[in-house]
Amino acid sequence: MKRVVFCLFAFISFIARGQETKENFLYVFDSIPVFETIPDDEADLPEQTIQFIQVETDKDKFGAYKNYDFDKIIYVFTKAYAGRPEEIKRIPSIKKMHQEKEKWCLPGSTMPYSGKFIDYYFSGMKKKDGYLQDGMDEGLSSSYYKNGKTESYRNYTKGTANGEYGEYFPNGKLKQTGAFKNGKQDGLRKEWYSTGNLKRERVFATGIEQPANDTNTAYFFLTKGIESFGKGDYKQAVTYYSKAIVLNPGYSDFYFHRSNAYLHDRQFEKAIADCDKTIELEPYYEEAYSTRVLSRIQKYVTKFSQATEKKQTATQQKVEIPGKERNKISCDLRKVFELGDTKHFITDALKEYSE
Repeated sequence: MKRVVFCLFAFISFIARGQETKENFLYVFDSIPVFETIPDDEADLPEQTIQFIQVETDKDKFGAYKNYDFDKIIYVFTKAYAGRPEEIKRIPSIKKMHQEKEKWCLPGSTMPYSGKFIDYYFSGMKKKDGYLQDGMDEGLSSSYYKNGKTESYRNYTKGTANGEYGEYFPNGKLKQTGAFKNGKQDGLRKEWYSTGNLKRERVFATGIEQPANDTNTAYFFLTKGIESFGKGDYKQAVTYYSKAIVLNPGYSDFYFHRSNAYLHDRQFEKAIADCDKTIELEPYYEEAYSTRVLSRIQKYVTKFSQATEKKQTATQQKVEIPGKERNKISCDLRKVFELGDTKHFITDALKEYSE
């Protein structure tokens, strides 16, 4: 069986190489040190985002990091940072702050910070911005996708969610809107599909969802289906999910849950059909692509429980899968990756199944 590695884009490899060594080192991205583990979705940087990289091994030149036990410091400067106005560079990032009594303080200070803040992705693109008053969120705070579009916004009063909030899909369409009152959802919450079609309306009162008529009955069956699924009674779960679909045939979650029940019951074609319907309603439904991948692979793999329990796509099992099916699997894996799931088993599966 021929194996072709699908190349998403040219990755810069310094991060991967560093993680394979036994040296104790520190990455500093655009003046911000990274003491925690680098998340999977930012572990690889496109080469075109980097302005330059500087490696310092002389501990006498470690500056503020001299007292740490590092063998080297790797300074990474992005093109986005290089083009950033000085007045923007001076706005601090929460990543450089520390908390004192649950209030954010600037480095070297125990006084709560008041003023603007901006956080960035390792690529230099803006990730979040807002305002802190006495070390706590105050007013509007917004987060952004890596493409620069708004991901969400939320209003705060003394660190507590208070007022309107909203979320967006990567394509810029509204995902949901609502409001908080003293940290609890309150009032009307509206949800949309990424296509722009209304998905659902829900009403909350001090954090408690208020019952609705038709959708409440459908969600009763959804709850019963989830309970049956948890007990391993997949056929009963399918029955409940199907009843929910009859009552509300335009809701993507019902089809997705039923696809999982079909998958575990080894009715792979039905699982794929429900994933198709889920994705038709919501093209950004990441889990539906993953479930469709598993369903297609399990048609040809006998060790079903091993692959699903470990949340892997059987990349180490040597099975023959027809070319057309492999192509469909490859397309879904690319979509999962694009939607933000960059876990190692996803990238490994890409190498295994991409044409």
